[in-house]
Amino acid sequence: MNQMSTSTDAHVPEWVSKFPLLKDVRDDAWLETANRAKEVTLPANYEVFHDGDPCENYIFVVDGATRVYKSFENGREMLLYRLQAGETCSLTTSILLAGGKYTANAMTEAETRAVIIPISIFHDTFDKSKGFRDFVCSTFGGRIRDFIMLLESIATRNVDVRLARYLLENKSEGDTVEASHKVLAFELGTAREVVSRHLKDFEANGWVNLSRKSIQLVNMDKMGQLVSGCMV
Repeated sequence: MNQMSTSTDAHVPEWVSKFPLLKDVRDDAWLETANRAKEVTLPANYEVFHDGDPCENYIFVVDGATRVYKSFENGREMLLYRLQAGETCSLTTSILLAGGKYTANAMTEAETRAVIIPISIFHDTFDKSKGFRDFVCSTFGGRIRDFIMLLESIATRNVDVRLARYLLENKSEGDTVEASHKVLAFELGTAREVVSRHLKDFEANGWVNLSRKSIQLVNMDKMGQLVSGCMV
């Protein structure tokens, strides 16, 4: 463990540059915490936390990608959000602020470098550093807005519209999407059978050509009309 920094020798660690809202925070409480924080590197497909686990650390993602998702008893999974470089885990934040245990799972999708702060140090710094407190509240509030948009999308948009939007937004330069029906169901928060049915309808309409784990987009104009609500 590094020795605690003093106001005369404290510096801003390199990893903080990934988080713009923290770059100008210079109070002693935050600088001491930043310099004592532990950096970890997690391999791809590593379970960061599981539904029901206690929360022990505040997490800064420095590099890599991690998905946070909910598993259901029927075997379905729903993606809640992804953590990319420069982001923090809002589910973790909610537990640290309100108590309780994790209610979802997190799995790395690629090798991920993260910085962690133990729960006791998080609370102490949250109380003493206005800059850190503002950062936590700002990033948490932003993710809440994302959740509301997700719920609104699920509640108000049909699966066929959300599927068409996903395909258009994730196509390669060759106008293909490399994803299985199971993966698409996970991304859209629905059942694989529902995705398969809509893809078959798209194919029957001449919008896509289907092959194993690959979807060739053929008529993107019609798909765009479906997404925009201008279908005639």
